[in-house]
Amino acid sequence: MEKRLRIDIVLFLCVVFVAVAGIFTLYTQETIGAENGESRWVRQAVFFGVGLAFCFILRKINYQFLGGYAVVAYGIGLLLLLVTLIPFIGSEVKGARSWIRLGWFGIQTSEVASLATILLLAKYLELKEREMERIPSLFIPFVIAVVPMLLIVIQPDFGGAFSLAPVLLSMLFIAGADMYHIGSVLAFFSVALSIPLYIEYHNITLVEPLLGHMSDLGQTSLIPAVRILKTDVWKFLENSVIPAGVDGTDREYLAGILSNGKIMAAFREASLAVRYESGGLLLRIMENDALLVIVGVILSLAALVLFIIRFTQGTSMQALRKLYIPLGVLGVSLLSAVAVHLTFSFKYHQVVRVTAFINPDKFPRDLAYQIRASKAAIGSGEMTGRGFFQGDMTVGDRPLVPEAYTDFIFTSWSERTGFLGSVLLLLALLGIPLRGMQISFEARDRLGSLLAAGISFMFFYHILFNTGIALGLLPVTGLPLSFMSYGGSHLMTCMIAVGMLLSIHRKRYAN
Repeated sequence: MEKRLRIDIVLFLCVVFVAVAGIFTLYTQETIGAENGESRWVRQAVFFGVGLAFCFILRKINYQFLGGYAVVAYGIGLLLLLVTLIPFIGSEVKGARSWIRLGWFGIQTSEVASLATILLLAKYLELKEREMERIPSLFIPFVIAVVPMLLIVIQPDFGGAFSLAPVLLSMLFIAGADMYHIGSVLAFFSVALSIPLYIEYHNITLVEPLLGHMSDLGQTSLIPAVRILKTDVWKFLENSVIPAGVDGTDREYLAGILSNGKIMAAFREASLAVRYESGGLLLRIMENDALLVIVGVILSLAALVLFIIRFTQGTSMQALRKLYIPLGVLGVSLLSAVAVHLTFSFKYHQVVRVTAFINPDKFPRDLAYQIRASKAAIGSGEMTGRGFFQGDMTVGDRPLVPEAYTDFIFTSWSERTGFLGSVLLLLALLGIPLRGMQISFEARDRLGSLLAAGISFMFFYHILFNTGIALGLLPVTGLPLSFMSYGGSHLMTCMIAVGMLLSIHRKRYAN
C-alpha cells in the first residue's frame, strides 16, 4: 500500500496523531476554563488544515528543484529576520521582536529562517561532500548557521537561536566531517560558557547561606546589606562599588558600610568563609582567573609544540593529532572562559533560566517556578491521568503552569492522560524524526539524504528540549513542541518540512 501511494504512512500517522492531540488539548483547556473563550483550538485546527495542504503540495514538488533555490530561500529568511527588527514592522511578543503581523495572522520569522538554513546547509554539504575532513570546508557551514543565529539572538530569542546549533553539528557529522573538529567546537563552547555560568550560579545560590552564616555569627547588622544587594553582594565586596540601581536611604546605608574598614573586613571574611565552605574546591578553582590563564597558556603552548613536530615530521607523527587537538582546544577554551568572565556579565534571568533546573529548591520560590509547577502537574497525572476534562493546573486566566498551551503543552497533556498517555505521545513524537532518518538513509541522492537528516534533527531537538524542559531535566529555553504547541508559524513550518520529507520518500519510487 505504501509503495502504491508513495507516502510514508507511519510518518504521516504520527504527524496527524500529535497534531490532533495538540488541538484536543487546547480544546480541553478552553472547555475547563470556559471563561477564556479564545478559541485557540479552532485556529490551530485551521493552521493544521492549511499546513496539510502545503504538505501535499510540496510532496509533489521535486526537492532537487527546491535545492536549486536554496540561496534564494536563505536570503528571504535573513531579510525577514532583518525586517522583524524594524520597530514599526516587527511585533514584540513577551519581550522578543520575533513576529511580523499580517492582520490576525503572524509570521514568526525565525521559523522560516531555520528551515531555509537547513535547506542551504544540505545543498552546500552535498557540493562539498569530498572535502568535509578539511577545516576550511567547515568555515562556510558555520557562517551559514551563525548569521541567522545572531539575528535571532538580537530579537532576542535565545531558544530559537540555540536550536540551530545542534542541527548544524549533526548535519556536519552526517556529511562526514571529522569527529575531532565537531568535538572541538562542542568542547570550546561548553568550557568557555559553562565556567562563567558556574560562577554566576553560585553567586545566586550562596546568598541564602551567607545570610544564615551572618545570623550564626551574630552579625545581624550586615543582614540588611545582603538583602539590599542580593546577588550583587559579591561585586560590592570585591570592587567596593555600590550598584547603580540602589538609591535613597539604602545607598546611604551601604556607603556607611564602605567607609568603615572594620565592618568591611568582617563582611569580606564572612563572604569568603561561605564561598569556601559552601562553594567547595571547584568554585575556588573556577574563580581563580590567574590559575586558569596559566593552565590555558601551558596547554596551548604544548599543543602548538606538538603541532609543529607533527607538521615538520609529516605523516609519521600523525598520532600526535589525537593529543594536540584536545590540548589546544582545552587551553583556548580556558582562556576564552576567563575573557568571558572578565568582560561579559550574564544577566540574572539568563543564569536562572539556564541553571535553575539543576536544583530548583536552591532558588527563591518566585524563580524556577515554571519547572516546579510543570513537574507537579505531570506528577498529578499519575498512571492514567486526571481525565481529559479534569485537569486544573494548566487552565484558567492565571494557571499554575504558565504557557500551558505553547511551551508547556506536554505538561497539560500529561496531567490529563498520565504516564500511559505521555508514553504514547512520546512514541508518536519520536516516530517522526526516526522515520525522517529512515527516509534520509534510503534517499536516492546526497541532497535528499542531507535534507531529510537536517529536518529530522530539527524535529528531534525540538522534541528533546521541550519535553526535557517540561520534566525539569533541561533549562527553560522557550522552544515549542513540534506539531503540538499552539502557534500557526511553527505548525505550518513543521508541515512544510514534512512535505519535503514526503517528497524525498516519493522520489524512491521514481523511475
